[in-house]
Amino acid sequence: MNIVKIVFLCLLAVLLYALMRQLRPEFAPLVALAGVGVILVQLIGVLLNVSSTVENLISLAGLEKENVEILIKALAVCVITQFASDVCYDNSFSSAAAAVELAGRVGAIALAMPMIKAAAEIAIGLINA
Repeated sequence: MNIVKIVFLCLLAVLLYALMRQLRPEFAPLVALAGVGVILVQLIGVLLNVSSTVENLISLAGLEKENVEILIKALAVCVITQFASDVCYDNSFSSAAAAVELAGRVGAIALAMPMIKAAAEIAIGLINA
């Protein structure tokens, strides 16, 4: 990952955002979203490498792939939720940010339900034994 490239993209996005906020405030949020989108595209290659490394570690450790997939999906929900919430807060839309945060929490819990169910079944089995 070329962190210098990402830092320069961030600085460029901030400068364009500040300029647009002065000249055309209605377009400033779009500039911010476009800047973040370009930065995220730069990270796709890194994310693919991380994904393959995690898969290798899962196979080496002998972990159940289903549980790790649930954890990774929950992590993705958290990251996306945080991003959306920050965008809402940056645009003074705190009620939407709160709704996005609640939706993210509910989504993460929903993803974790199979693991919660399995843990409850183990606990019940230990209690009854």
